[in-house]
Amino acid sequence: MVNYNDIAKIAQVSSTTVSHVINKTRFVSPETKKKVLEAMQKLNYKPNLLARSLATGVTHTIGLVISDIKNPFYPEIIQGVEELAVKSDYNIFLCNTDYDIEKGLKSIGALIRKKVDGIIIASSQADKFLFKEIVESTIPFVLVDWNENKINADSIYFNFESGIKEAVEYLISLGHKKIYFISGPKDLKTAKIRKNNFINIIKKYENNNISYKIIEGNHKIDGGINAAKEIEKENPMPTAVICSNDLTAIGLMKTLQANGIKIPDKVSIIGLDNIMLSEIVSPPLTTIELERYLIGKTAIELLLNRINSKDIPKQTRYFQTKLIIRESTTIAKNL
Repeated sequence: MVNYNDIAKIAQVSSTTVSHVINKTRFVSPETKKKVLEAMQKLNYKPNLLARSLATGVTHTIGLVISDIKNPFYPEIIQGVEELAVKSDYNIFLCNTDYDIEKGLKSIGALIRKKVDGIIIASSQADKFLFKEIVESTIPFVLVDWNENKINADSIYFNFESGIKEAVEYLISLGHKKIYFISGPKDLKTAKIRKNNFINIIKKYENNNISYKIIEGNHKIDGGINAAKEIEKENPMPTAVICSNDLTAIGLMKTLQANGIKIPDKVSIIGLDNIMLSEIVSPPLTTIELERYLIGKTAIELLLNRINSKDIPKQTRYFQTKLIIRESTTIAKNL
């Protein structure tokens, strides 16, 4: 069995230097590092990851907690996290909470017991107990989409207001006067933020004979289906609907179409997230975009910064949203 001394002899360095190269515990000059790596390759040496973890306390694993693995919103975030993680010699443990606080707590507990080096929480369904557990563990973590500045943690915030404002003003410019909003689950914090952004923006136009209504959804296709049934009972129906996410918009659009209501001639529809499906549904969905791959990449960058230097100041990044106009919106027929 090949050991550090064998590698050191061929590389003509000390076994301590070999250890620093393999375990990444101290800077080694590029020239010396190259010698060690070439010696490892010559001897066909494969590091014992378990032994390395026990020796250094570093597991080279990162936990990624998401809300719904079935939601097409998440794959690009996961890809952004994973690509940089792999390049940095980290493996990912993926945990799916399915919007369940208890499941989220169990996932965090499992990651802590596995002694992961850091955790990215991209699940917007959690509470103070989750934070208490993770903070007490002293494991570095990054919060994605929490919009809570009081939490002393590395965070990524989304500005939904900018994209929703664009969407509302775009519909009004097309002559729409009765505009509905289908929200996410009422107990989901980011869903509340999106709904409140919509209300605050559209209220500014109430004096222009603009009316609105909120219908509760669940950020899933069936939420859009149920909302469609409610909208069909309205007389007159709204001429435009903004949805809290794309899955809701797709469920709404498909149900209205199945019942003979033409999109966008009768009802214009706007989603939020710009998932891949939004481009291939018919008609292609106008939506509010979030740069999800870049969000994932930024989250892992923040976490690696924190893992490598725990004393750096709190890190914060902001992402804007913007309207992507496609074929599911058109001029209102109530002019």
